[in-house]
This record gives sequence, C-alpha cells and structure tokens, in this order.
Amino acid sequence: MKQKMICAVSALVICGLVLAAPVCAASKVGYINVQKIVSESNIGKIAKKDVDTLKEEKEAELRKSAQAINDLKTTLEKGKASMSADDLRDRAAKLQDMVKEHKRLVSDIKEDIQRKDRELVVMILQKADAILKKVAKKGNYTMIIKDPNAVGYLDPDIDITDAVIKELNKK
Repeated sequence: MKQKMICAVSALVICGLVLAAPVCAASKVGYINVQKIVSESNIGKIAKKDVDTLKEEKEAELRKSAQAINDLKTTLEKGKASMSADDLRDRAAKLQDMVKEHKRLVSDIKEDIQRKDRELVVMILQKADAILKKVAKKGNYTMIIKDPNAVGYLDPDIDITDAVIKELNKK
C-alpha cells in the first residue's frame, strides 16, 4: 500500500514537470533599467533640468548666507580693538547663531533637493509603467524585471529599456 502511494505521488510529480516544461518554455522575460529611463527619456531630461534649477536657486541662497557670515567675521576681526567687550560678545554670539542657521539651511536644502528628485523619479516611473505594460503586451512578455541588479545575470538581448524610452518619448 505504501509503495503504491509513493509510486502514485512520483507519477504525479513527473506529470507535473512534463506538463510545466512547455509553459516555462513559452514564457518570455525582459528587463528594464529604471535609471536609464529616468536619465535618458525626454521627461527625465526635463525633470533633471527642474532639479538643476532648484539646486542653482538653493546654492544662491547658501552663498548669500555664507557671505553674511564672512562679512560679520570681517567686521569682528577689523573692529576687535575698537569694540567694547559687550559689543564684541554680542557680535560673536550673533556669528555663532548665523553659523548654526547656515548649517541648518544646508541640511534643509539637501533634503529639499532629494525630496524633489524622488518626486520627479516617481512621476516618471508612473508614466513609464503604463508604457512598460504596453511594450510588454506587444512583445508577448510574461514578466518584466525592473531591477536587473537583483538578478545574477540577464542576457542583454532581453533589455527592453530603449523600447520603453522610445514609446515614452512619443508622449
């Protein structure tokens, strides 16, 4: 009885493998390079310009803050001899506050730029997702991998990134 059961289970496993082989053989896998889509698509290039513009604006703000700190330092150095102790102490405290505020500003600006960059990447990927589905259907793909680095090896022939960029650029 036990032997018949083992034979029956073995037969089922073998049948499953035999039947699954054609299904696996018919599967078509592709992958995309998300970073390439973000950097090379028209919408990605526009987004990069937006981030670059934001960076320039924020860098101007930082330069202004740094210049105010340098001006106060210069005033302190030149006027040390003629300033009263109270005035010197007040200006030194003001300088320390300005330096702290500048450091906070640097941190805030860095966060703002990173947040803006993430938002734009998400927006690009949302638009690319619909295109990806269209390209995948057209090419009869059963699976598209979005992170090729997560897999040990992928044949470059199954990279559909350029097709997705081409379709995305049409929009």
